[in-house]
Amino acid sequence: MKNTLQYKGFLGSIEISIEDNCLHGKLMFIDDLVTYEADSLTKLKSEFEAAVEDYLNTCKKLDRNPIKPFSGTFNVRIGPELHQTLARYAVKKSSSINDVVKKALVEYFEKPRPQEVIHKHIHTYKIEETFDIEKVKPWENKPLLKIVN
Repeated sequence: MKNTLQYKGFLGSIEISIEDNCLHGKLMFIDDLVTYEADSLTKLKSEFEAAVEDYLNTCKKLDRNPIKPFSGTFNVRIGPELHQTLARYAVKKSSSINDVVKKALVEYFEKPRPQEVIHKHIHTYKIEETFDIEKVKPWENKPLLKIVN
């Protein structure tokens, strides 16, 4: 996973410049180029947040939408075998490839995240017979307890 910063719905990249001995990044998914830099992660986060605030103020002054609009269209390279499987599936479902992919993406992003579940239950047993450990001979293979459910 690529390291990013998040603030007010904006994402920012984190890059390292060994030559300049600094950290830097840019706001992602906007129509402009807005960068920030610092010499520590704490300062980089602060500079990123300041860049977001400045960008939002500038967009407000210019009466522009700060978020880059997406077209809703993208190409996916999946290989010929998967493409054929997808096309056949879509026909069998009286659908289109586009609708099948869209439904799969919606389900992927809306599926519930795994949560830790702790199951608590109690087993009760009745001890029917016991043996004195001192009197048990190991070669007789007798259990020390006989448990009945």
